[in-house]
Amino acid sequence: MKTLQIYNGTPGTGPNPWKVIIILIDLSLPYQIVWIPYKEITSEPYTTLNPNGRFPAFIDPNTDVTLFESGAVIEYLVTTYDTGLKLTYGDNQLQDKWLLRSWLMFQMSGQGPMFGQKMWFTHFHVEPNVTSAIQRYGDETRRIVGVIERQLGKQREKRGLGPEEEIWLVGEKCTYADLAFVTWDLLLEGRIFPRGEFDAEKEFPEFYKWHQNLLRRPAVSEAVRMREEAMRTMENSAAAVLPKRSE
Repeated sequence: MKTLQIYNGTPGTGPNPWKVIIILIDLSLPYQIVWIPYKEITSEPYTTLNPNGRFPAFIDPNTDVTLFESGAVIEYLVTTYDTGLKLTYGDNQLQDKWLLRSWLMFQMSGQGPMFGQKMWFTHFHVEPNVTSAIQRYGDETRRIVGVIERQLGKQREKRGLGPEEEIWLVGEKCTYADLAFVTWDLLLEGRIFPRGEFDAEKEFPEFYKWHQNLLRRPAVSEAVRMREEAMRTMENSAAAVLPKRSE
């Protein structure tokens, strides 16, 4: 099998490419991270791969498929290569199979944009301390975590599981839907909410336990280690394209 390519920006601060990398690792697929600086993503040749000029882009030389948007790449990988249904369900669990896609779409349309806007207005917006925007996106971020909290609670009750037993968003196992949330959730405490403004263990206990169980998954821990190493050793090309904040 030829090596799959996933494009990422130095030094790996963005969460979206790592969502795909977790799936690649979990499915034991051969892959290569193609590192490029952020200043190159809004022009050719990169915009041929990703017209939106963001990370990631993805190439499968085995099928000549090129994709952008992390959710689309995840769906492609699971549909094409997860023949053993490790991270998904088959037609014998049709409700669960399609419900996974609902949660993936929720991650793409809800978690990513709202968490990202909270991060932007907290740390990067050219005008600092835009309190109305920070409050708005902070409330939305908490609302989204609350949606997950309630779903996990319903799952625990439905499946009759004890308070310390593992639960997942859909069905009886960890799937791509659960894994898609990990890398944005990593940023909640200390980055999206700085200065101790968010305590997942206290405010959202089911969410907290779920996230900790995901972090213990080998593919997740490996991706987290790789991300931390990249951030420690690579030049921060993202800093060059961020706006200068007013004083």
